[in-house]
This record gives sequence, C-alpha cells and structure tokens, in this order.
Amino acid sequence: CHPILFLRMMERVKAGAKLIVVDPRRNATAAKADLYLRIRPGTDLALLNGLLHLLVENGHTDPAFIAEHTEGWEQMPAFLRDYPPAVVAEITGIPEDDIRQAARWIGEAGEWMSCWTMGLNQSTHGTWNTNALINLHLATGAICRPGSGPFSLTGQPNAMGGREMGYMGPGLPGQRSVLSDEDRAFTE
Repeated sequence: CHPILFLRMMERVKAGAKLIVVDPRRNATAAKADLYLRIRPGTDLALLNGLLHLLVENGHTDPAFIAEHTEGWEQMPAFLRDYPPAVVAEITGIPEDDIRQAARWIGEAGEWMSCWTMGLNQSTHGTWNTNALINLHLATGAICRPGSGPFSLTGQPNAMGGREMGYMGPGLPGQRSVLSDEDRAFTE
C-alpha cells in the first residue's frame, strides 16, 4: 500500500540489502522477500522479544550505545529468558531456523531499518509491539543515523501527507487548525 517506498526498497534489495517480511498473509511484498515470516496473528510481541533474545545471545548488540542512550537495560536479559527460539517458534508458528536467520541478518547488518503499518500498532498490544521493535534498534544502535531506524507508516500512503497539507476536516497545513485564530493568522 506504499508504492513509492516499495520501489525504493526494491532498489536497495537489488543492491544487496535483505528484505524480511513479517505478515500473516502472503502478499506481493512477501513474494519479493528474502525471508518471509508467516506469523500467527497476534503474536508479534513474542517474535520481537525472541529476536532481541537472539541478538543478545549472539553478541549482536551495541553496548556503548545501550549505555549512553537507554535506561533499564540491565533488566533485559532476565526478561528475555522467556523468549528462547523454540518457544517463540511454537507461539508464532514461524520455523525456528527462520527466526534465527532473521536475527542473524539484523545483527550482522550494521545499518538496518524497519517499516510497519497499522497492523502492528492497532492491536491490544500495539504500544508493547512498537516498544519491542524500537528495542531492537536501540539494542543494535541502529537508530538516529543514516541507513537505520524504525519507521511507522500510515495505513494509506498519502494519509500523513494529506494531513500535513491541510486538506482534511478543519485542518490547515502543518497540523494547524482552521478553528484556531493563531493558526489561521500564521497561514494567512
């Protein structure tokens, strides 16, 4: 549902990047993936915590970044003990070897990015899911630098652009409101 982003991602794949797709449905994006993880609906959190378990186990973390930019990391290893690959495979329905491969590619990538749409966010565990995904970036130091970072995408490719341009409801460009005297004065 994001054609421009998809085309840019395919350019990176042609240049050697690996594409991992996590989705309960085999779709057009999954067909282009180097690794397709067909996940049971509602089990994203287990997968994300399981990937972090493997990143820690395999030494694919950035201790200096963690020390400088995170809090509470010392509690993470004990928490992650509940997410060994065999347990995560059973919960998610994803083969253990595929989970290990995904963690290996993430850990060895250096620079990597994640993109997700509303399926991850709009669930009973949406906040936890997003936090767990961002934890992968924080653990590897792959955030706030070129070529890396987590990207939450709106459900429709131009929904955010439309809101920024002010075409929706009482909106003005830049998330301003026509109902606000100050916002109207700013845009006039």
